[in-house]
Amino acid sequence: MKTPARSILLFLLLALIVPLAAGAVVAQDDAKVLVTTQVAGDPRSIDPQRAIDTRDWNLLNPLFPALTTLNEETGDLVPGVAESWEVSDDGLTTTFHLVQEAPWVRFNADTGAVEQVMDADGNPRYLTAQDFVYGWTRALDPTVGSSAAYILAPLVTGGVEFNAGEGSAEDLGLVAVDDYTFEVTSPEAVGYALGIYGILNARAVPSWSIEDAGDAWIEPENIHTYGPFTLKEWIHEDSLTYAKNPFWPGTEGYSQALLDEIVVRFLDGSVQLREYEAGNIDVVSVIPPDQFDRINADPTLSQELTIIPGSCTAAWSFHTQLPPFDNVHIRRAFSFAIDRESLAVNVVKGGQLPARWYTPPGVAMAPTLEANPDLGISFDPELAQQELQAGLDELGLGSAAELPEITAVFGNNETNNAVAQTLQIMWNETLGVTVQLNPLDPTTYWATMETDPGQLLAAGWCPDYNDANNYTRDVYRSDGIYNYGRWNSPAFDELVDTARITTDPDERRELYAQAEHLLVNEEAAAIPLIWNSVPALTKPNVTRTFASNNVQAYWKWDIE
Repeated sequence: MKTPARSILLFLLLALIVPLAAGAVVAQDDAKVLVTTQVAGDPRSIDPQRAIDTRDWNLLNPLFPALTTLNEETGDLVPGVAESWEVSDDGLTTTFHLVQEAPWVRFNADTGAVEQVMDADGNPRYLTAQDFVYGWTRALDPTVGSSAAYILAPLVTGGVEFNAGEGSAEDLGLVAVDDYTFEVTSPEAVGYALGIYGILNARAVPSWSIEDAGDAWIEPENIHTYGPFTLKEWIHEDSLTYAKNPFWPGTEGYSQALLDEIVVRFLDGSVQLREYEAGNIDVVSVIPPDQFDRINADPTLSQELTIIPGSCTAAWSFHTQLPPFDNVHIRRAFSFAIDRESLAVNVVKGGQLPARWYTPPGVAMAPTLEANPDLGISFDPELAQQELQAGLDELGLGSAAELPEITAVFGNNETNNAVAQTLQIMWNETLGVTVQLNPLDPTTYWATMETDPGQLLAAGWCPDYNDANNYTRDVYRSDGIYNYGRWNSPAFDELVDTARITTDPDERRELYAQAEHLLVNEEAAAIPLIWNSVPALTKPNVTRTFASNNVQAYWKWDIE
């Protein structure tokens, strides 16, 4: 039950939409307002071309829908703002037909109204193919620095050259055939192109707003959006508030919003749980590992707990260019010394599964436990000690005490801290090695990853699209932007480069299995830990879906 104070707050918040003249919508006092959470601190960005991680994706997705999207529960590709599309016989050209007359909107804080954005002639600005040409060009523009440009660029003619600063925007295979027809030409045909065309950076953005406000265009007073919600308020480091966009026509992948407002609070996991139990939050996105047993045993909370299989991998990586992890035997020793079963069951909890390799088995073209029973890594303390000795012998060291000082870097939250402390103990008990822990706030962590990631680093992954290519080539190829450990393996690159364009499914799966063996066993560049499940707490009066990739479809949620 919510407290009387909460009821008063809900009464005062604005949201029920009624039409007004001049393309505006105001709110009334019987609003449906849901409060949920993300981890503490501001997102990296809600600018689609500068966003980087799953949290950013969660926060921008209701504002800037993609051409295609993944059904959050099944993983199936479904239409986004593209109602339909055709692919040419040679597989190189995809023609998207956009939903028509979906207006750009903004929230007017002075009037409390969601209103359509008008052009210089006083006519509504509708989402057009040209807005996608602009957004995609911006995503590939090297001066913008889009994090996922290297994923998109190979599937746009001229994209690789333009992103490298060697080509021209005019040479990109992006065409606005007419207002509602967007055409993309790729230099090569791959079966998962439609998934890549829906990644978080490949979104339409408002050229006029960006040109007027520069980097501040994403602030509430400047932002123009077109999705199921628009941005009402951003209290930096505290929360984002979304207002329903009543002008959004809805599509299969992005329906019209059922809620009038969503408040997303940025809180540490322990604070999220405390606020949830106090009745101040409706949905909790993070459950601290040390609270899971209590929640599961509580007669009320256990009924509000849902756990579903996920599609993310929790992992760490070695910096393969820094001692002592420039030695493959030392890397293998550290990986074999981890008891992943214990880590999943006793530390992280919540139905997590120990990871044998990097790409979760449920992902398209990934290895599976049935087809690849001998693939991957597991706890083997004897082999860990043998590898450690081999590494010490190669380095000319007499004992583990002579190894360079080792520091692990990771984002500072309850789960990461619990995992890091457990790994620290396992490495000390099995190898006699002491690892220093350096938890960082999110902003500092991401800056560190790009400039000086350190010897050991947290390096998990949630999918941009449903294909093993996204976990292997997109992350660990030698020139990948997310290859923070600077691992360089021509053999791995050849395997994943071949796999991405192989048309036979069985051949593709085998190539990815070989790539995983190189990554995890033979070269031990990555340390897969957990194949995530998704535990969540949801109040009984909330109806929602549960996203396996942690990117929630807030527009489908409802509250009594």
